[in-house]
Amino acid sequence: MQLLEILGYVASGAVFITFWMKSMIPLRIVGLASNFLFFSYGVYGDLVPIMVLHGCLFPLNALRLMQSVRLKRRIHEMAHAEFDVNSLLPFMTERRVAKGEFLCRRGDEAQDIFYLASGRAHIVELGIDIGPGNLIGEIAMFAPDRKRSQTVECRDDCVVLAIAEQRVLELFADNPEFGLYLIKMIVARLFDNMNRPAALSA
Repeated sequence: MQLLEILGYVASGAVFITFWMKSMIPLRIVGLASNFLFFSYGVYGDLVPIMVLHGCLFPLNALRLMQSVRLKRRIHEMAHAEFDVNSLLPFMTERRVAKGEFLCRRGDEAQDIFYLASGRAHIVELGIDIGPGNLIGEIAMFAPDRKRSQTVECRDDCVVLAIAEQRVLELFADNPEFGLYLIKMIVARLFDNMNRPAALSA
């Protein structure tokens, strides 16, 4: 068996392995190896289309590998960092709620997570006011019955930012960073509820 033929089989085997692998970073590394092998195969066999194809795929695989490594590093950093609610704000839409109106009522279906951007709101069942910077409704959206546990009334003209359930699920599936932030947000609120019974679990 000639060296060129062996090189072709090895390169094909590397491509097969990439389809079998499940982890992204090892897959990209093996993909780079297969690109190099096929490019070498094309050089020795004077196969210009193969050289062009894998000559273009090599830098693309290298770019995706760097992106995967950066994402893994970023997620690791986020997992050990404090939750920052500002990470959610770009995905939310603004709503204005007039003084005296209810943001949500106990027993309502939880369809949104809210962020109070300005104004004061009142948790009726708990008899407490909340100010800007508070999240409302993140636990209820993921509760088994998906029902609000508290009634929230606006004491001032309020500006709230809302993110709908469907958008949350889309971002959770498409954006690992958002998914991690969402998990950290809910866990933080659960711990807050344990330490402070009057926590905002509306």
